[in-house]
Order: sequence, then C-alpha cells, then structure tokens
Amino acid sequence: MSIEKSSNKFYSLSQIMGSISSVINRTYSRPYWIKAEMIKLNFYKKSGHCYPDLAEKEGGKIRAQIRATLWSQTYFRINANFVKKTGKPISDGMNILFLAQVKHDALHGLTLNIIDIDTDFELGQMAKSKMECISELKAKGIFDLNRKLQFPLLPKHIAVISVETSKGYHDFINILNNNTRGYKFFTMLFPAILQGDAAVNSIVSQLENIKRVYQHFDMVAIIRGGGGDVGLACYDDFELAKEVAMFPIPVVSGIGHSTNETVVEMVANFNPITPTDLAYFLQQKFDNIAVSLQEMLTKVQRFSVGRIDEEKDRLNEINNYVVSKTNGVLKLHNFNIASLSNKIAYVSKNILKNQNRLLEQSAFQLNIFSKQIFNRDKTKLVQIGKLQQMTLNNIIILNSNKLKHFEEKLNLLKPENLFKKGYSITLVNGKPIKDIKDINISDRVVTKLLKGSFESEIKKINNG
Repeated sequence: MSIEKSSNKFYSLSQIMGSISSVINRTYSRPYWIKAEMIKLNFYKKSGHCYPDLAEKEGGKIRAQIRATLWSQTYFRINANFVKKTGKPISDGMNILFLAQVKHDALHGLTLNIIDIDTDFELGQMAKSKMECISELKAKGIFDLNRKLQFPLLPKHIAVISVETSKGYHDFINILNNNTRGYKFFTMLFPAILQGDAAVNSIVSQLENIKRVYQHFDMVAIIRGGGGDVGLACYDDFELAKEVAMFPIPVVSGIGHSTNETVVEMVANFNPITPTDLAYFLQQKFDNIAVSLQEMLTKVQRFSVGRIDEEKDRLNEINNYVVSKTNGVLKLHNFNIASLSNKIAYVSKNILKNQNRLLEQSAFQLNIFSKQIFNRDKTKLVQIGKLQQMTLNNIIILNSNKLKHFEEKLNLLKPENLFKKGYSITLVNGKPIKDIKDINISDRVVTKLLKGSFESEIKKINNG
C-alpha cells in the first residue's frame, strides 16, 4: 500500500481494519492455550455474556492486557464444570489457563474469544496454594496449636459463626435446644459471610470479636449449612487458617462437606463435617458425663450402704464390749466397796467392844477402890466417891467423845463420803492406781465418781 499523500490515493478505515482482520484471522486460524490473570470477569446478567479483562503481570506491572469475550452458553457450561471440579465459580483475580480464538473485527477491534478454561490448572493452583499455606503454618509452629487444646468436658457456652438464615445453623440450634434430656446450651451468633471472596475477612473479623470475650465461651463453632463444596476455597486462606490455629479456645468446623479437607478443617480442634453432626456430638459429650455420673452415683450408693452396715456392726460390737466391760468393772468395784464397808463395820465393832471392855474394867476397878476407901474413911470415901464420880463422868464423856471421833473418822473413810467430797477412784485393769509406775502411755483407765464413771486414755505422765 502506498504511504504517499495523494488526492486520489487513500484507504477507508474499514478497508484498513478489514485488511488487519483478514491478516490476523488468517494467521491465527486455530485456537491457542493461553495463561493470564482474569482481572475482572465483567459478567452481564441480562445477556449472560462475559467480557473478561485479561492481563499478564511481572513484578506487579502489567506487561500485556486485552479484553476477551465469553459468550453466555460457553460461560454457563464452563462455570458449571468449574464449580463441580474446583468447588468455586469463575471469579475476579483468578490465574487461568484458557483456550481462545484470536479474533479481530473492524468494528470491535482485537479480542480473544474464550472457548474453554482448564479446571485442572486451577485445581493445581489451588493445591499449590493450599500446600504453601500448610507449609507456612507448620514452619511458624502454629499448625497444631488449636488441635492440641483440650476440648471442654461440658461445652455449654458456644460462640457460633454462621448466617442467621442458614439452614445448617437452624438445624444446629434446633437439635441443641430440643434435646430430649433437657441439656441447656448457651449460644451466641456472630453473623458472617461463609463462602466466596468476602468470607475470609468476614470470618476473621468475627473471630477477633469473639477473642475479646473468649473467657465467656467454651468453644467456637463455624457453621456453614448446605452448598456442597462450592465456595470452600476461602477455607484454604492462610490468614483465616492462622487465626483459627492460634485461637485461644477450641474452634470446631462444621462447614458441610466430606471431601477435599480444607486447611481450616485441618487446623481446627475438631471437624464433625456437618452442623447436625456437631450438635449430636455436643449432646453426646453431656450423655457421656451423665452416664459416668450415674455410674459413680451407683458406686457411691453401694459403697455407702456397705460402709454403713459395716459401721453398724462395728458399733454394735463396741457397744456390747463396752457394756460387758462396764458391768464387769462395776461388779468388781461394788464388791470392793462392799468388802471395804464390811471391814470398816467389823473394825468399828471391835473398837467399840474394846472400849466397852475397858470401861467395864475401869468401872470394876473403881468400884473396888471405892469400897476400900469407903471402908477406911467414909468421909473421904464420900469425897473420893464424888471425885471419882466426876472423874468417871469425865472419862465416860472423854471416851464417848473418842468414840464419836472414831465413828466420824470411820464415816469419813466410807467411799461414798469420799466421793461426795469430790474424790474419785481411778483403776487400771480393775486395780486402783497408787503410783505412776502402775500406768503407761496409751493405757485406758476407768475413773469411779459418786455418780457414774468415765474412761480415759493416758497421753502424758509427769514424774515430778
């Protein structure tokens, strides 16, 4: 084509663009596999078409950029396959490997018409990102932190991160609140987005809120009901997994899927898979304790009954022994007292007899002496008789006083009178204690009082 300016030599824009289109379309006649970052999907709901902005970056700078087309029928097919295999839809910010036809149109310019997207490439990217996340958590020594926390014996106070309208959340709450055994659970909802790109910041934010008051809770439950494996990529995010791993109380995940375990589930204290499984698990914790307590109660009751019976038998034996010993001691003491009384009476009678005999002898002697004196001198006899009479009266009075004195002493010697004055008799092995040598430490002694007796145990002996 001529580039010289000529009044009659020129080309229209459509001719130039048509020529370019012809060259490009002829040169790039087959589709190509291309790797790029989908900066923005640009999905139009009304038509179903997408016009992705694609770019190649290096060092944070864009080296190449183009707008592509993804027609509605192709988009829905690819997106359904993408969700099925990767668990998430096509979205902004993805690095994709896609099959595209290079197209140039005189009206719309250069574009890439996307025919297919390789889900295996995205799975590889996800797996790589997941492994990097796991490796970094392990390198920082925090991968097992939450899993090593002891799960509460009775988890009654539960902080729940979920969506209030979620079926899984309502199933979880209904099972807890309507349990047949009347267990009482306290739950507090911390609403969060649980899938998609916004889920990470939303869940992390609520975990931070719970951390401020974590002393009031036994555990945290992340509950996501339904949805299968869709939107689970956020649970492989490093920041979210790190927050769960380092949380000060056990975090339990119930995000409702059974394949492709996410990093959050790996680092969580426990992963019962579904919200209903988690609810039944918590009930089972209470059931286990209830069974253990019932078994303990039964054992305690049996042991108590056995011990009570044993103690009753032992007390009966002790009572019988004490009664038998007491009766024996009382009999011995009564016998000793009776013996002493008899001895005192016998001695008293002998003393009185001797005194009477002495009095009789004295009276007889006095009578003879009086007669002799009377015969010698009646006057003197009368005087002496009077004197003797006075002497005799004095002697009688004196002897009577002595007898009374002896009688009082004898009365004082009676055990019952001694007891009345506060004295007592202390015996060891049935014998009165006269010297500290008669007793030893730990001997049991019996002390007899006026009214009753008591037993003692020797704790200390003073030799002074």
